[in-house]
Amino acid sequence: MSVNMEKPLIQVQNLGKSFGDINVLKGIDIDIHQGDVVFVVGPSGSGKSTFLRCLNRLEEPTEGKILFEGVDILDPKTDIDKHRQKMGMVFQQFNLFPHMTILKNLTIAPMKLQKKSQKEAEETALELLERVGLADRASAYPSQLSGGQKQRIAIVRALCMKPDVMLFDEPTSALDPEMVGEVLNVMRDLAEEKMTMVVVTHEMGFAREVATRVLFMDGGNFVEEAPPEEFFGNPKNDRLKSFLSKVL
Repeated sequence: MSVNMEKPLIQVQNLGKSFGDINVLKGIDIDIHQGDVVFVVGPSGSGKSTFLRCLNRLEEPTEGKILFEGVDILDPKTDIDKHRQKMGMVFQQFNLFPHMTILKNLTIAPMKLQKKSQKEAEETALELLERVGLADRASAYPSQLSGGQKQRIAIVRALCMKPDVMLFDEPTSALDPEMVGEVLNVMRDLAEEKMTMVVVTHEMGFAREVATRVLFMDGGNFVEEAPPEEFFGNPKNDRLKSFLSKVL
């Protein structure tokens, strides 16, 4: 367990999710603190993406509680859209608006949802584009970008909302291998800046390097959790040992 004594940013209690008769998530308990970089790994179909999508209610949990910054986001009275603004989400697919320039893609949400002025929204967007090495692409359209560039733009789009936590759902799995590194570099920088992150990934080397802790999911629950050195160097659970022997 995390030794951070501050109140967790996200508290998940007895989280369950069923699709009909199939229990995809079963009684998950986890605390995520400010500055944690939590990597979730495990076999396909173990519930990793479903867990991530429950954290901002893109999937509606069947049972349990999720407290985000002290607020139960599963309470019907909670304004989930307001809380989603503080949770950046990056998917496998980039979901950029094809008919808008990159700058427009980046400024539409802050202006619409946070009532930022165009000047303020554009300043933030251009500063972030500079950080990810894409300042020269502000007036380009998504079709003019490579997959790696689009995914970096998708990360910037989430950061333009100034979120308190970033959720990544296998952000490199749709990319050509030579484009993976440029996306991981952006994520590495965020981790170094102590951005709170929850990352579902198959990139084991990256998890080992960047995570503050790694969780192994199997059959809808976390069966092992440890700092990366221990997780990869001295796994306890037999199912995890078997998994690592196949992927490392």
